[in-house]
Amino acid sequence: MKTARYIVPFVIATALFHAILLLLIRHGLHQDAGVFVYPLDDAYIHLAVSRNLALHGVWGISPDAFSGASSSPGWTLLLALVTRLAGVHILTPLVLNAVAAVALLFGANFILARMLPRAGIAFITTALCVLVLVVPLPGLALIGMEHTLHSLAMLCFVASAAWIASLPRGTTASRASIAVLLLAAVASGALRYESCFAVIVIVVVLMVRHRIVAAVLVAIASAIGPACYGIYSFRHSGFYLPFSVVIKAAGHGPNHSLDGLLTSGVAPILLPVAIAFFLGLAQRALQPPSQGAHFWSFGQSFLTIVFASLAIHDLVGPTGWLMRYEAYLYVLGVVAVALAAGEMLALRASNVSASNEMPSAYRWAALSLVVALLPTALELFHRAHHGWSDIAASIHDRYVEHLPQALFVRTEMPHDVVIANDIGFLAFYAGDTKILDPLGLGSIEPVRLERAHQPMNPAFMQQWGTKDGAQLAILHTDFPGMDAIIPTGWVLVESWCFPHNLVFLNHVESFYAPDAAAADSLRAKLAAFHELSPEIVRYRFPEGGKPPMPPRGEAAVCPVS
Repeated sequence: MKTARYIVPFVIATALFHAILLLLIRHGLHQDAGVFVYPLDDAYIHLAVSRNLALHGVWGISPDAFSGASSSPGWTLLLALVTRLAGVHILTPLVLNAVAAVALLFGANFILARMLPRAGIAFITTALCVLVLVVPLPGLALIGMEHTLHSLAMLCFVASAAWIASLPRGTTASRASIAVLLLAAVASGALRYESCFAVIVIVVVLMVRHRIVAAVLVAIASAIGPACYGIYSFRHSGFYLPFSVVIKAAGHGPNHSLDGLLTSGVAPILLPVAIAFFLGLAQRALQPPSQGAHFWSFGQSFLTIVFASLAIHDLVGPTGWLMRYEAYLYVLGVVAVALAAGEMLALRASNVSASNEMPSAYRWAALSLVVALLPTALELFHRAHHGWSDIAASIHDRYVEHLPQALFVRTEMPHDVVIANDIGFLAFYAGDTKILDPLGLGSIEPVRLERAHQPMNPAFMQQWGTKDGAQLAILHTDFPGMDAIIPTGWVLVESWCFPHNLVFLNHVESFYAPDAAAADSLRAKLAAFHELSPEIVRYRFPEGGKPPMPPRGEAAVCPVS
């Protein structure tokens, strides 16, 4: 029976994960004419950078120059290593994520079964299945980015820190637990910069528990990845952070006010974690001293770290974008609530067996928890639903919006310089093309403008394109502010309108030539290109014109040309 607690929940949750993942893949292939597509353009940025690093030794979206387009140095290095060993495969991120997800479920199963000896198979299985559905783990794996592996690293990081914090004072932590803690700290810091929120909390908790050496080592270990990348990046660009982090951080403060804690994407897991935390405090306060219910149990230590990390991330960290930014918090939150519930049930059971009745305090605590969780249950259900529907819709959106332009450049202009504000598909499918990115994810010039608090303008775009010999610009002309940076000398040749775009909310991409002579050549190449989804409405401009401007949003009606 004890062995079954370590196996049965893991097998059931893993089967659920793979069933949903395979259904999502099958649905995507069916709606996209058999073409496998990731639901975010960012996955292709990582693929392109890792390919150039593995094959050319260049960290960049193009094989000829450095660019800090990847916001996850650890994930890019892992992809580059696999690419170096096994070659370039579009499914590499998916396979790595599937392996990481299985390891994550095994780790969560091990933690719950080990630390909750009274928890039954049904309890652990329910917790793991909730984790699969509300993260949502299949959708997270299918995104093709680092978030699944980061969630695994953070689970190991927080669990090992909670274990060391739960040890009685004077007890020496084992070398194995310290090793797991430091390795997880290195991996977490290298995979996502948001790991710093949990690092701060863990360092404070370890210091409070008089684990000073461990706290210092955690701070150093978690900084290894960002520091190494920062030194490398500074030597090539003058910036210590990836371009995307620099752009997003410049001029932006906290994402939410205190009032926004209850309305953000983190709120559905923050509320039950907070309730579990304060109920744990109340229960321990009501325990007789002789029963030894101390605050720093493993479950309460885990819960404390997760609660504080959740609050900090919710205040200053990113959320959304197919639920990926906060996914690791849902992994930690589900495990934390399960641990807290298991410990509270165990304490209640011991008290009932001692007094042959349930104390009123426990009855009120249980009732309060159930009532408080009812409002969040619907939000968690919606999250699980969107984990299927949003991922499926976004896969098709990328097939309609991003893939055709990349195939056009690869087919018709494979060696030209292209200005584009969506760079992932272009960088991966048209790898020999030099890309100039006006948003600054893949090019340093806009980053320098942003840092100097200078706005992008048509004169800069004209000069930049002329200097680098750009023969084509592919821009989302309904993106806010995009029309204000297009040079008057550029010639609008064609626009494509697509009626649905869940993530990016824009619906028009337009093709510009730098002058009239180049416009004739571009017009002929676009006329010969037919690898478009039937959903796309094409607008051709023989002698100039203005692109259509449907309202931004998830869905729009493309005006009749």
